[in-house]
Amino acid sequence: MQVIVFMYVIVYYIALFSTSGQTEMVVRSFFSLCGIFLSVILLWRASIRIKTNERIFWKWMTVGAICYLIAEAVYRIYEWLSQTEPPFPNWSDVFYIAHSLMYIASLLYIIMQQRKQIAMWQALFDALIVTCVTMAYSWIYIVQPIIHLKENILYVAVLVAYPFLDLVMLFLLLFLFFVTNVRRIWLWNIVGVGLFVFTDTIYFIQMIQWNDVYSSWLDPLWIMSLLTISLSSYDAKDGDLSFQKGEQSFAIKVLFPYISFLTLMWMPFIYLGDRMVMSCFAFAVIFIFIRQFMTLKENRQLVQQLQTLNNDLEQKVMKRTQELTRMNEQLAYAANHDFLTGLFNRRAFVTELERALIRAKQEQHGLAVIFIDIDRFKQINDYFGHQIGDALIVQVGQWLKEKVRSTDIVARQGGDEFTIIFTPLKHISELHCFVNNIVSINKQPIAVQHLDMRVSLSVGVAVYPYDGETGDTLMKHADIAMYRAKEQGKNQYQFFNGEMDRIVLQKTIIETALHEAIEKKQFTLFYQPQFDVQTKELIGMEALIRWIHPEHGIISPAIFIPIAEETGQIISIGEWVIEEACRKMKKWSEQTGRSLRMSVNISPKQFLKENFVEHIHSMLQNTPLPPHQLDLEITEGVAVFNEQYTIDKLKQLKQLGVHISIDDFGTGYSSLSYLRKFPIDRLKIAKPFIDGITEEKEDVAVVKAIIVLAKNLKLRVIAEGVETLQQLDLLRSLQCDEIQGYVLGKPLPADVFEKTYMKNQLPNE
Repeated sequence: MQVIVFMYVIVYYIALFSTSGQTEMVVRSFFSLCGIFLSVILLWRASIRIKTNERIFWKWMTVGAICYLIAEAVYRIYEWLSQTEPPFPNWSDVFYIAHSLMYIASLLYIIMQQRKQIAMWQALFDALIVTCVTMAYSWIYIVQPIIHLKENILYVAVLVAYPFLDLVMLFLLLFLFFVTNVRRIWLWNIVGVGLFVFTDTIYFIQMIQWNDVYSSWLDPLWIMSLLTISLSSYDAKDGDLSFQKGEQSFAIKVLFPYISFLTLMWMPFIYLGDRMVMSCFAFAVIFIFIRQFMTLKENRQLVQQLQTLNNDLEQKVMKRTQELTRMNEQLAYAANHDFLTGLFNRRAFVTELERALIRAKQEQHGLAVIFIDIDRFKQINDYFGHQIGDALIVQVGQWLKEKVRSTDIVARQGGDEFTIIFTPLKHISELHCFVNNIVSINKQPIAVQHLDMRVSLSVGVAVYPYDGETGDTLMKHADIAMYRAKEQGKNQYQFFNGEMDRIVLQKTIIETALHEAIEKKQFTLFYQPQFDVQTKELIGMEALIRWIHPEHGIISPAIFIPIAEETGQIISIGEWVIEEACRKMKKWSEQTGRSLRMSVNISPKQFLKENFVEHIHSMLQNTPLPPHQLDLEITEGVAVFNEQYTIDKLKQLKQLGVHISIDDFGTGYSSLSYLRKFPIDRLKIAKPFIDGITEEKEDVAVVKAIIVLAKNLKLRVIAEGVETLQQLDLLRSLQCDEIQGYVLGKPLPADVFEKTYMKNQLPNE
């Protein structure tokens, strides 16, 4: 659009200078009216496009352009009709002046709308300085010649109105120029109004000084000024006229008032007697001083405000720093202390242990790491509730803190475990005395809320440097020693030794290998025959599990069964044993046509499983083995774990038709009451009693009493571990029903057992 405007003006000039007479009048009229009409269209489109309050600015601008169009039309019509230019002033001057008033109104509207966003006084004084300079030049070249004209008042008033309105427009634009960054809109307006003022000035100078009433070459400049102002609306959008706080003035804005004042410096020397020129010069100087004074004052206030803000900021930073320091201290405390007891936590304990080891190495003294666990804490939690359990932990922690020396460190490891760094350690006797004192906690009750509770502790001790030289090693060994104390019966302490580490390592290896053994079916069953003592007839066999490891060979059940019990793997192992034994028993029954009985040991965890009865029923159906051929051996410990639960489960098993035996009778929780209540079929006398019956009269009396008791309760009795003929003869004389042992048959693999015993051939005595 800018290119079109400039091309339009160039064509206008070409047409103007290439014509004359009547044709020149037509060309001037056509290009002037068309240019003004284009200006009206551009401004009107902006007033329609803008939706905010800024559209009022563009409406005023449009109305002003329409006034100029009317003025130009009136002027050209008169010129056409009279073939000469109209007298001055005439009706066209009314609309020319109206155009300037509309433009001034639009600028005032923007200033009033944005007055809260701008620094008014600075822009005002900058504009006044430039206006004083402009007024001085206007007075010399325009106003003063007009005053000396011998014309009527109307002529002079209209003539003076043009430069006056030009000065007002220039003043307002300068004001906007100084309060905002020069946006594209204001740049086009400044150029347009500047060109307008320049053309008006030339026009009036010609009229007054050279009596040249009219020069046609000025017409394109007026049209160009209007089109330049209109170009500001071409790309206008909502918000383009909004001022922003904190806009930084360009260097030209700061220097422009002072540069313009320099152009006034020569006038006092030439027009020393002209009061108007001297007044403009004096006012410009006064405005500059006032502006500088107010700028200095404002800068001083800004500095004071900045100092105040800096002081406030320093206070806030100091306060925030104190808050952050306090919060960091709280976070550091929370990160290193147990929330319940206030003791060091595991993280802090590890850190303190590393520091203590460094000091021990430097000062060449020993130290001990002590692990402490509250015995049967789970039962306390389950019975009394977690609130009492937490209170007990707090009391034990406080008690330990009172027992240690000032150089020792107490921490809560987690749960019901505590740890102590005993440092420095100079004599092992003082460490023994200390742990003895800790274990003595059970000698007096601990007050926990409304309860007096007696607790015992299991304690494990690892000594630097004998049991390890690093924190991890010492903590691991103290933990192993503590669990060893629990295995030995609790309420005691154990010092770490190398054998403990070997046992733990062996357990870990076996536990890991058990997973692979279950998946790859490395287990197999051996079978040991059971005979009727009186008839010497094979009546059944016991299934005994063996683990044949591909690298370590046969691993004894005494090694892996306790570990499987502890880890819970015994359940899947036991299920496999029952299924395999039932299938083998079914096969042998079909081959021999005999109804033998298969005995299978049941682990406590397996028996206590909720779906144990359903699993047995499923195995019998899948095999399918007659229930009376399956004998389940349970220990006395399982029998008395939960009497009513055990009775209910045993009755369910009896309803299936299976046999039930009590294994290792006499070594556990022997009770005549459960023998009377439980639906069992057989008692199995434990091997320790059989081992001594040929030498100890007491063992003979115990075995005889068990046999008599079983007979009276109508139960069968089987003796296991019979290894000599003397033991066999004595058991026969005591009327024992069945025997099982090396004297008649060792445990054998299935294929060997089948060849040896399926025909019921008793070995020679």
